[in-house]
Amino acid sequence: MVIQAPVKPDKQISYMVKESARLAKLFCGEKWPVFAFLDSHHPDIPEPPYPPHCIAGTDEARLVPDLQWLENEANATLKCKDCIDGFLGSVEKDGSNVFVDWVKKNQIKAILVVGICTDICVLDFVCSTLSARNRRMLTPLEDVIVYSGACATFDLPVHVAKDINGALAHPQDLMHHIGLYIAKGRGARIVSELSFAAL
Repeated sequence: MVIQAPVKPDKQISYMVKESARLAKLFCGEKWPVFAFLDSHHPDIPEPPYPPHCIAGTDEARLVPDLQWLENEANATLKCKDCIDGFLGSVEKDGSNVFVDWVKKNQIKAILVVGICTDICVLDFVCSTLSARNRRMLTPLEDVIVYSGACATFDLPVHVAKDINGALAHPQDLMHHIGLYIAKGRGARIVSELSFAAL
């Protein structure tokens, strides 16, 4: 679930990209299935309150350079999502859901969620996935695990937000924590370390 990182260097986002790339290489090396969302919005379909971003056909709608190799990876499923929530963005015109089909086809019992933005895209996807799991739409899925180190969100300081019409300040560390807190409250497992030794 990684989208284009900001133009200016950002420590939290840079670490998220590094960890996401490391995990993707590990998963692909083990031949474990990977599902990646690409934020790909239509210019004529606004998503208030968010400004236009990751417009389909632009570089922003592609995976970050550290993960573009996934485009040629056999066990990676890439899905362009045209809305904030990847679960809803996986719904096809015929009513099927690419993510639901992927979980069932691969008999996924636990998913590890990483990406940007912790309190928006990651959170919405996690909450929808947990609700679908609870409704038995995602059998055999049991666990939704969010790795905090490979999630990040953006920073919009008060002094910048006040000059943008309709904008709210978005303190990065606080909103990252709030996203993780709400995901945990909805039933996700939040982890700060990963070990695959038992597998």
